[in-house]
Amino acid sequence: MKIDLKGLNIAVIGGNKPCRQILEVLLSPEMKELNYKILVVSDTYAQADGVQYAKSHGIPTTSDYEDVCTIFGIDIILKFKNDAILGCILEKVNTERVSILDLDEYRAMSFLNYITAEQEKIRIKRKIIQQHMDRGEIVELFDRFSKQIQENADYENRYLTDEREDLLEMEKEMSQIIQGSMIPTFIINNEHILTHWNRACEELTGYMAYDLVGTDRQWVPFRSAKRPTMADVIVGGMPEEIVTQYYGAAWRKSSLIQEAYEAEEFFPHLGKEGKWIFFTAAPIKSPDGIILGAIETLKDLTEDKKNHEEIELQDKELSILYEKYKKSEEKYRSLFNNNPNPIFIMDRKTFEILDVNHRAEAQYGFIKSELLGHSFLDICNSTDETIRDGLEKLKPSGSILFTKKKHYKKDKTCFFVNIKVVNATYSNRDVLIASTTDITESVEKETQLIQAGKLATLGTMAAGMAHEINQPLNVIQICSDLILKMIKKGITIPEEELVTMANDIIANVARASGVIKHVREFARQSDRDLKKLCINDPIKDVFKVLGHQLMVHSIKIELVLDEDLPQIRAEHNRLEQIFINLVTNAIDSMDEKEEKSDAPVAKVLTIRTYAENKWVVAEVSDTGLGMTEEVKRKIFEPFFTTKETGKGTGLGTSISFGIIKDYGGTVDIQSEYDHGATFIIKFPAVE
Repeated sequence: MKIDLKGLNIAVIGGNKPCRQILEVLLSPEMKELNYKILVVSDTYAQADGVQYAKSHGIPTTSDYEDVCTIFGIDIILKFKNDAILGCILEKVNTERVSILDLDEYRAMSFLNYITAEQEKIRIKRKIIQQHMDRGEIVELFDRFSKQIQENADYENRYLTDEREDLLEMEKEMSQIIQGSMIPTFIINNEHILTHWNRACEELTGYMAYDLVGTDRQWVPFRSAKRPTMADVIVGGMPEEIVTQYYGAAWRKSSLIQEAYEAEEFFPHLGKEGKWIFFTAAPIKSPDGIILGAIETLKDLTEDKKNHEEIELQDKELSILYEKYKKSEEKYRSLFNNNPNPIFIMDRKTFEILDVNHRAEAQYGFIKSELLGHSFLDICNSTDETIRDGLEKLKPSGSILFTKKKHYKKDKTCFFVNIKVVNATYSNRDVLIASTTDITESVEKETQLIQAGKLATLGTMAAGMAHEINQPLNVIQICSDLILKMIKKGITIPEEELVTMANDIIANVARASGVIKHVREFARQSDRDLKKLCINDPIKDVFKVLGHQLMVHSIKIELVLDEDLPQIRAEHNRLEQIFINLVTNAIDSMDEKEEKSDAPVAKVLTIRTYAENKWVVAEVSDTGLGMTEEVKRKIFEPFFTTKETGKGTGLGTSISFGIIKDYGGTVDIQSEYDHGATFIIKFPAVE
């Protein structure tokens, strides 16, 4: 971590132990020649070591972080704390003028090593200048300095070793997550041998893991005769016509997980009366695309089927009774209140709630008088404008369905609902009748399935991650070996070379730490809530996953990212998914053009971001094969692909288009065949 502190005005936030250690070095006599100035040390805990040390040396201190923002002339802020309130406060800082150095545990250690090395360099220079020293004394000084650099490198290597052990422990925890998951899950390898059969599977089927694991008898709980499970279909790479022979019209390609299949079927052998099961199987692949096995998840739909049939029956009976007794207020009220779903009647123009049934009171925790007169939108997610827009555009006698919308109970608890709204007449008044269905459990299980898919993806990322970590470790090893060899041979190392090697070690340690941090963030369970973010962040993270692949394919990358973009409202992981899809498609297109061309092909991937009116725009361009007009018309259709059989599902671009629409965005394509393609994606800026 190399930072030129010379002449800077420094502010410090956080007075913990690393702060004091760094202050001790910065305030040492040797470092005075850098002519920097520490303006303030801030921490809400006035007795912190760093604060007390600063006071003892006459440096101003404060317990109010806001004070830091009012000090004029600050060049850099050293931040040792991650308080939630700090994010809001530091938004006021002009980052074009002031640099903010976020020092977590590892970065603080690297920074301390750097300034300690700088301190020792200054000491050595002074001794050489002020004293007449023979060659042996100079060599001894440089030996001591080299030893300190080596000790710093060893310490940081030990830190990285600990991080690697943490990563292995995380892999173990992922296995425990599968075993402890409430979703019935089993895994087979590429030889169709069962390797995992979790407790939820045992409870669903009545078959114990010790009876099945290590065998190819995963079919036994479901069939009376041997037949491939959906996981076997994936591992076997069976063509679609064979899958249809086994599963008929009940199977389909998953819209949630790429290259996965799903189906819904009744199994008479499960339980006493049989069970309806929804099952999804997805491949587990190596980094080079070889299928290593498959994971299959199961969901018991038996109760859902029964409830659905009961609701359909009730809805049918309700429709018949309503037509028969529509002039009878008493009978209408009985049907209205006894409907199993919450029902809201609201004004057509203002969305003011005019009436609710008993189920609405019970589900939302309000009494009727607390709901009447209020807007229906008050119980919805205030940041979601799609409901208002949809209701305003609803035509007379029309209907609309809103899926997976957040609603709030009286106690502010949120849950997910599907909302069916029809335009009707009530007491000679134009109204909207809304019926809501609680789908919270389904959304949570869907989220768990997505997370399971994300955990499976980590296996594919493992080789790429190993490459990204091995490279900096190799640099560190080479630098360390070179320093030791030169010391053993008594060769004086030039100061510039020594500094260069030390900086290489520090930079590559930081690089390895960044890879590990990104993998941890990718594996973490994420919420469904949209958040404000800068579109540049997920774009940059794409290259943590695909950087090595782009290099292997000899593709030149041009990033032209506007750092002053307004924020958009989205989810980081889903935006990263969009750009991963576009970049991988661009790689395939440029490789295909190279294969078809006799002359050398310039392979360039360009990503630009900029603001345009009230939109944030991202352009992804390639010099690949391009598209015909027919391909451009069909590119966003599910299952449409121009790739060879087995190399693409045709779902990636369709899913990306769906995500873009979810965030209120648009996508345009500029392309001519044999002249590359440009995808122009726009999202509304957050004011």
